[in-house]
Amino acid sequence: MHLYEAHRATLVAYAGRVTGGDISIAEDIVHDAWLLFDQRTSTEHIASPVGYLKTIIHNLAIVRARRHALSRTEGSDFDDAARTVADSTPSPEAIVDSRHTLDIVLNAINDMPERQRAAIKMYHIEGMKLREVAANLGISISLAQRLISEGLEICTQLRKSR
Repeated sequence: MHLYEAHRATLVAYAGRVTGGDISIAEDIVHDAWLLFDQRTSTEHIASPVGYLKTIIHNLAIVRARRHALSRTEGSDFDDAARTVADSTPSPEAIVDSRHTLDIVLNAINDMPERQRAAIKMYHIEGMKLREVAANLGISISLAQRLISEGLEICTQLRKSR
């Protein structure tokens, strides 16, 4: 309880920033966060209890915001509610543009010197670690890193110049 009393004002101020400035909501969230924190069987191993409480506060604020957004759709017609939800599906134009960009990048990688092309594919496509790439190519780790970063820079420049 001493922790709560000592840091209550700081926690309420933090919760106020997270919730958009509504102090009554901030106080409710801090209280709920403290109840969750206090219910833990052991808190000795927590290195920063105030930081942990801020994490709980942040998470509770997110849950509250989601509930609020969801409650706005309750009781409304499904079609009306569906129109308020953003469509995350990319447009046909965006798909074509992305595929075109991917083709440019893949062609650029295929046009690179063999060792550089192999390093990029091993690292970014096969998911190998840098030391594994270097060992497979029989080169130093720093050279493998340089080949990959220079190759990616070429791809980035091509992508930006479109």
